[in-house]
Amino acid sequence: MNCEGARKATSRHRGPPRARGPRPEGTGFRALRGFRWRLVAAALLVSACQPNPNPPSSSAPVAPGVGAQASFILANPGGLLALDNTARTLGRIVDLPPQSAPSTPSLHPSGKSIVFALTPQSDPKRGFGSDLYVVNVDGTGLRAVVQHESDNVFYASPRFDASGNIIYFHRRAAIIQSGSFTGNDDAIERMDLRTGERKRLVKDGADPTISPDGKTIIYVHLKDGQVDALWRADIDGANARPLLQTKDAFWYLQAPRFSPNDCVVVFSAAGHTVVRANLSGELAHLSIPSDLFLVPCDGSSVKAVGQTGDDVVPAWSPDGTKIAYVGQGGFFVLDVKSGVARTVAQGQDFFFGDLLWLK
Repeated sequence: MNCEGARKATSRHRGPPRARGPRPEGTGFRALRGFRWRLVAAALLVSACQPNPNPPSSSAPVAPGVGAQASFILANPGGLLALDNTARTLGRIVDLPPQSAPSTPSLHPSGKSIVFALTPQSDPKRGFGSDLYVVNVDGTGLRAVVQHESDNVFYASPRFDASGNIIYFHRRAAIIQSGSFTGNDDAIERMDLRTGERKRLVKDGADPTISPDGKTIIYVHLKDGQVDALWRADIDGANARPLLQTKDAFWYLQAPRFSPNDCVVVFSAAGHTVVRANLSGELAHLSIPSDLFLVPCDGSSVKAVGQTGDDVVPAWSPDGTKIAYVGQGGFFVLDVKSGVARTVAQGQDFFFGDLLWLK
C-alpha cells in the first residue's frame, strides 16, 4: 500500500484498511465505527508518508524488568506500557520496531508472558499486514510466532488456551480477483506453539475469547466483512451458532472477554435494540452511546453494567469483580456488582488502547 492508499484507508475507519476495497457499505453510525481491531496500521503509514514523520508514541522510556512490577499492561501506539495500580506509567516493557503498534494482548496462564498483535511498517517482501509476537512480561524473549505471509494479510486478537501451548487468533486476508479487491476472508484459527501446526476453525469470525474450562469459543461474527453479532462454537470450531437467545441486537459490538472465574462474557456495544413483546417486529431503541454488557455463556440474558461513551476493550480483574478500560483520555475501573465506574487516571495514553489486568 502506498501513501495515498494509507490516507484513504485511514479516512474510512480506525481498523486495518480494507485492502484496495470500496468504502464500507451503508452510512451513519455503524459504518462510521467500522471494525475496530485497535490496529493503527493505516495511521502509522500516513505518519511515515509525511515529510517529517512523527509517529504517535508514549514519552515513557523502556525500563527493563518493569513489567514484573506492573498491575496493568496497556497496548497502544506508544508501545506496551507497564502501569502501576494507580495507572501511573512505569515505562515501556520492551523496544518494538520503529513505527509499529501493538494491540490485543493476551496473558499466558503462567502470568509470565503475553502474546499480542503487532502492525509494523510495510515489509519489502511480504507487504503490508500485521503479525503475532510473544514477549515475557519482564521484556525479555521478544519473538514473532506468526508473520503475515503476503500483502494485506492481518493477524489479530491472539488468545492462549489454558495450557499456554495453543493460541487462537483472527486472520483477515484481502480477496483479489483479476487484480481487483472483491472482499475479505475472515477466520479464526488455532496454532500449536510447540509444533507450529495450524488449523482453521470457523469462517467469518474475529476477536475470539476462550471459556475458563477451555471448551467454548465466543467471538464476533462478521457478515460481508462487517460486525454482525456474537457467536459461540465448541473449542474445535464445531456447532458454530449465534450466542444470544434473546431478542437483543446491537448496531455495533466488539471485544468479548470471558470472566476469569465464571461462564460470563463482557463486551462493548452500541445501538442496543430489543423487540418489544407486545409489538411483533418493532424495535425499541435503548442506547446510542457505548455500554458494557454481560451475557452468560448460554446466551440466556443480556445485562448492561455501565456506560462508556465510546467503544472500549474491557479487562477483567483477576478476581472477576471489576472491569478496567481506557477511552476518551481516561483510565476507568467499573465495579461489576454496583455498576459504578471510577476514574483512576487521565492522560494522553488513555484515549484508546487494549488493557491486561495482571494483579
